[in-house]
Amino acid sequence: MKEKEIKLHEEYIHYKNLKTYIPVNFCKIQKDDIWVEAIIYKADDQSLYVRDKEEFINKFSLKSE
Repeated sequence: MKEKEIKLHEEYIHYKNLKTYIPVNFCKIQKDDIWVEAIIYKADDQSLYVRDKEEFINKFSLKSE
């Protein structure tokens, strides 16, 4: 996994749908019965989502980059 800091409350773009999402907090989720670092993020319509940190880093890029 490439190490990268996630910046909370900054805009990120999804690689496929090109929509903007904003990480709002960190948490842990279970993946294959192991607790892993995860990111809670929201869409423009305020819907909340969660992904493990590695997947978030791979699928989103900071909008200002």
